[in-house]
Amino acid sequence: MSANTIEMPPYQCLYRKLKQYATVDTETFHALQEILSYKTIEKDDYITPFYEARRHIGFVLDGIIRVYHLNEDGTEYNKNFFVADDLFMTSLDERADSSVFVQSITTSQVLLFDYQDYMTLAEKYEVLESILNKILLEYMTQKQNREIELLALDAKDRYAMFVKTDPILSRVLPQFHIASYLGITPTQLSRVRKAYTPQHM
Repeated sequence: MSANTIEMPPYQCLYRKLKQYATVDTETFHALQEILSYKTIEKDDYITPFYEARRHIGFVLDGIIRVYHLNEDGTEYNKNFFVADDLFMTSLDERADSSVFVQSITTSQVLLFDYQDYMTLAEKYEVLESILNKILLEYMTQKQNREIELLALDAKDRYAMFVKTDPILSRVLPQFHIASYLGITPTQLSRVRKAYTPQHM
């Protein structure tokens, strides 16, 4: 095996993804591989247990991951969905917010970095910090756009936007997950879907 190649196909996918954010040389990526773990997450299982307040950066190889907020009354609010070739974080909060959870909706394969291990490596390889900052900027932009949608669009328009942006997810996700993401009840979603036409927006 050559030291100048990325050997494993799952790592090849991650390598290609990271290069969308910055130029990553093989030395940096091989160092990154040393702190990577490959995990199969069964349907409905969590990236980390409820009691384990740890932050991770993940890359989805296959499956669907959701990030949700759990209210004090036990109500779940879906914040994001991630599919193959998506990067995600288990928490944006340095205090590892215990009300935010990352769950696999399907059996999923992911690559995981411990956040602290990643940041330690970033002290040596500055490009890794640059990549993380760009990922965080994407997150914050998506979060802002989501908040605007929830405030400015009615249920029909939010659903139409979701179908347009994520046509595959709109077909494969359980309806209660879509309703939670859109901030409406499953009953409301059922009415919206019946009235929906592709030309809505």
